[in-house]
Amino acid sequence: MKNIKFLTGIFFILAAFTFTSCDNEPIDPAIDLDDFGGGGNNGGPIVFKADFSGSTWNATTAQANISNGLISIIGARGASGEAFAFQILGTATGTYPANENLLVYTPANSEYSYWSLDVNNGQTNTGSITITEINTQNNTISGTFNFTGYWSDSTVSNILPTVFTNGVFENIPFTTDGPAPSGDTFFAKVDGVEFVEDQIDAALITQVSGMPDQISIVGSKDNGDTVSLNIVRSLPVGTYQITGPFGEEVNGKCLANDLLYTAQSGTVTISTKTATRISGTFSMVVQNFTTSETKTVSQGTFDVEYN
Repeated sequence: MKNIKFLTGIFFILAAFTFTSCDNEPIDPAIDLDDFGGGGNNGGPIVFKADFSGSTWNATTAQANISNGLISIIGARGASGEAFAFQILGTATGTYPANENLLVYTPANSEYSYWSLDVNNGQTNTGSITITEINTQNNTISGTFNFTGYWSDSTVSNILPTVFTNGVFENIPFTTDGPAPSGDTFFAKVDGVEFVEDQIDAALITQVSGMPDQISIVGSKDNGDTVSLNIVRSLPVGTYQITGPFGEEVNGKCLANDLLYTAQSGTVTISTKTATRISGTFSMVVQNFTTSETKTVSQGTFDVEYN
């Protein structure tokens, strides 16, 4: 398998997981993260921490998003891209296998990450994440996680997997996506069948320090199926190749029947672009890591406002 560069860092997760642009929620530095209990249903202190390599890691900012059949969560520390980020294929409380979802830890100043999938055997049990509470009154989410992370640069053989234990996130504020801006259009065929979306979401994703901002475009159905693109904001009009699931300029994905398919190849053409609107065409071949099944997305078009 090709090296999986997280040049978009933890923000691939945010963009791919259709985060809307918003400020990270700060964690009060005066709070002793080990000296409190739960509190999700009363707006208690925000916590995001995990144990690995003999110490406890604590986030300084955290945020989440629930939309398009997905839960997305990030806990970050500092301005060097160090963060945990999760994408969960579901929107309810419960326990989700780590190898069937995406749990990622990116060290500071790194192009690569530890992620919850053994690329040599997608069936390997790498852990789990449990959503214990989704508080719709305070718009907060809480849970626990434990997973074994595999280094994403497959050409390096001397970096062993890292085990992340005692992971806890509590009272993380979440947002949900609103309706698409008026006049937006989106079209695609998946394996020759028209993807008839119920909603179009487009947003400017502001990345962590040193990472390029992205435009996220998502067509979604009420049943949770999605077809989506991520385009680096600075790209001008032109045609760009999708070089893999973590391409440096453009990438895409599909969610179908609760399975995530990431783009392995394809093209995205930007036809027109302003400071708030973008249009173009796209096609791609997407693949599910676990089953190796592929789908072909063709005749894709988009014309959306983003902000």
